[in-house]
Amino acid sequence: MSTQSVEITSSGIKKILQKYTAERAISEYIWNGFDAKATVIKVDFEIGTAEFDTYSSIRISDNGEGIIYEDLSERFRKFHESNKAGLSSDSSDLTRGKNGYGRFTFHKFARFAKWCTKYSRNEHALYSYDILINSDNLKEYDPSTPIVAQGTRGTVVQFTDINSEISSAFITEILTPYLRAEFAWYLELKEENKIFINGRELDYSSIIAENDSFPLTVNLKKRNIRFECRYIRWTKKLNDEYSRFYFLNENLELKKTKTTSLNKKGDDFWHSLLIVSDFFNDENIDEEEVNESTPQLFTQSEENKILKELIKDLDNYLKTRRRPFLKKQAEKLIDKYEEEKVFPDFGNNEWDIARKEGLENLVREIYEVEPAIFMKLNKEQKRIFLELLNLVMDSSESENLLKIIGAVVDLDTNDREEFAKLLEDTKLKYVITTINIIKNRLLILENLKQLVFNDELKANERDHLQKYIEKHYWIFGEEYKMVCAEEVKFEEALKRYIYLLRGVSEKQFISHPHKYKEMDLFLAGTDFRDGKPHNVIVEIKNPTTIKKLGDKEVGQIKRYIDVILEQDEFNDHNEFWSFYLIGQDYDSIVQRDIRNIETGLIRESNNHCVYVKKWSEIINEVERRLKYLLEKLKIERKYLAKENTLQNILEVERTV
Repeated sequence: MSTQSVEITSSGIKKILQKYTAERAISEYIWNGFDAKATVIKVDFEIGTAEFDTYSSIRISDNGEGIIYEDLSERFRKFHESNKAGLSSDSSDLTRGKNGYGRFTFHKFARFAKWCTKYSRNEHALYSYDILINSDNLKEYDPSTPIVAQGTRGTVVQFTDINSEISSAFITEILTPYLRAEFAWYLELKEENKIFINGRELDYSSIIAENDSFPLTVNLKKRNIRFECRYIRWTKKLNDEYSRFYFLNENLELKKTKTTSLNKKGDDFWHSLLIVSDFFNDENIDEEEVNESTPQLFTQSEENKILKELIKDLDNYLKTRRRPFLKKQAEKLIDKYEEEKVFPDFGNNEWDIARKEGLENLVREIYEVEPAIFMKLNKEQKRIFLELLNLVMDSSESENLLKIIGAVVDLDTNDREEFAKLLEDTKLKYVITTINIIKNRLLILENLKQLVFNDELKANERDHLQKYIEKHYWIFGEEYKMVCAEEVKFEEALKRYIYLLRGVSEKQFISHPHKYKEMDLFLAGTDFRDGKPHNVIVEIKNPTTIKKLGDKEVGQIKRYIDVILEQDEFNDHNEFWSFYLIGQDYDSIVQRDIRNIETGLIRESNNHCVYVKKWSEIINEVERRLKYLLEKLKIERKYLAKENTLQNILEVERTV
């Protein structure tokens, strides 16, 4: 046979194949071997110069059927339309090399390619011949004349003048991982098939996250059809391969594939399911993926019903496998969001802790229902979405949230119902948690009343009242953080304050005659309206020893003001200061100084206010606020739980 030409220019071929990499090109030749019914394919690299880590040749050999000489013009002349699936083969297995690219891709890693192939004609004599192609002119190929040969069928392709990028590092770090992700699913289908790289069998076990084998029986009328199923979850996405069902007959011939319903969900749940049964023995339609645009898998209605029931059962199985996987992925998502600092800011008080836990649980549960919602969000979009979820937990805007989510991903009726139930359940858990916190705080206030007003307890200021207020400083506001309490001098208090505000730890010096005074309670917080630090200084007096606050106690607060306001370090962020003097009662002199009897305000300026309060006023104000919230939350709980069973409500109670 004389030299022939393919029907495209060499530069045109290279342009079409420009996205191919060396590793993908090599995989094409391996696929060609499997398409030719090979069971063993060997990829061997011959070292050229060990000193420079180069290779002189690459050999890819297989024990397949070889390339029949009479089919050569069809196989090599036509580019982009290989007839491999229909030539000299009666197999129903899935053929991968249908595009006819494989023979040309070698130009990505070598200059010359030589095929040495042996085939049998009509199962009689064995013949062999060679084919040469130079990558400088891919449109030309040069076959020799077939001769009678000895040995067995198969093809060896040898590549020479190898590119410098082909090194030992390329083999171990690029090619081998690529081949694992390319052929793992196929080697699971064809357990007798093997790939060897430099004499070592390709081991893809490292990309199997979990697997399981199980029988499944479909009952239809009087028929019981048994299917042997094998599930594999992969640690990474396979190359150009969706998560699929693979249907095989009892001879392990692949008859059909179908993508599972869990593709493109944004959750990295990559999986394959192999289903073997004699039920597929008579299925001979071409190997196309089963979908709406291709012929039905079976033409008889009964077989269709069996297949639908089978796929339904397999989908349910995958969902049970996916749920614990999603739980782990959701935890990773929470950790990632924490690291990126995209969650709303929460304080360290009980309410904020409960709110943060509630929001995190909501994110987990939404992810487990529809992880695609969290796909492709940039940092700002994540922050906005989490703020939205946080607002929904405090409002009745769940339906609007469903509309927003529905605009991001398609939600069917079941999805919407599941989301609506999830949002209500999450809010119910948060409401119950908050109710329990409020009940606990009301109990704390009752105990504070005993310390303040029960003289029989003999509670003193330093050991009892001071310690109790220090532990429950939320009484003065949820937004504050503790800077220091009693027995801390002003210099140390300033050091702690600067560290809390700016994260800077350095020695602070105060030049003031009262710098050794000690504050009972020093709290710092940020007002979200103006971003300024808002600080609270509290001086408490025990009713047992001081029945009425007078000029002496007010003077003590004024000395604190002098020390603080004269220090630039205390006021370099435009801080605002609130000073509280708290006792059982106050004398007539102090009473005349009070400018607002409801708040106890006695002094007000641009950067500070001073208040004198009775213990009864402090306790009653907090108690009224908590009881109002408690009643409101009880109504909310009743509304949220109206459609729950008693068992559901008890289960929610147990989770908080």
